[in-house]
Amino acid sequence: MNKSINENFKILEELLEELEKNEDNLDKSIQIYEKARSIYKQIDQQLKDYKAKVEIISKDE
Repeated sequence: MNKSINENFKILEELLEELEKNEDNLDKSIQIYEKARSIYKQIDQQLKDYKAKVEIISKDE
């Protein structure tokens, strides 16, 4: 199930905090990074979708 953009930002923030705290385990850091990258891609797509909607609305005015 897709999460809202706000939920994704919160998850990304939590992952970044976890990454900052994880200083000793490179494997875990890579796993956290991969999760964060996936969430980032979702946020990027959501922003593109919102932009497209705004452009459609703006053209109608």
